[in-house]
Amino acid sequence: MGKLRIRYSENEFEAEGDEKFIELHMKRFYEKIEGSSTQHSTTKSDELEDAPPKIPEGKIPTPAEFYKAKGKTDGLSQILVFGKYLELYRMISEFTKLDINGIAKEVKLSKDIHSQYFTNAVKQGLLRSHGQGKYSLTLSAEKILSALPPMP
Repeated sequence: MGKLRIRYSENEFEAEGDEKFIELHMKRFYEKIEGSSTQHSTTKSDELEDAPPKIPEGKIPTPAEFYKAKGKTDGLSQILVFGKYLELYRMISEFTKLDINGIAKEVKLSKDIHSQYFTNAVKQGLLRSHGQGKYSLTLSAEKILSALPPMP
């Protein structure tokens, strides 16, 4: 049994099962998003763990610089911005409330982000809950984040 996760532009595909099942659905995924064959690079989940982290080029911003550049201060936006920071600069795609509140402390926010914001984010489809207190950003969250100002 295998596991495969692909990000192609703003589209995402994830499958788990035997290789024939994964290949069939991967082919349908590529046909759907671009109407062509499956001549694209993919990464199996085993290879993801071995791949070196990819950090965006240039100076790595501090969490405070990244947060201030986005210009959003409500609790829900803070979770999304901090989650994106963890994904981009700390190579953590699945994070916990402690991870997010750790970044909040680095930014020197006056208090932790309340648990209700995490619940609301899941209900609104902005966070995906992976059980055991782990979350990740969804494509809806990525869309909201892409509308925020980029880093200068």
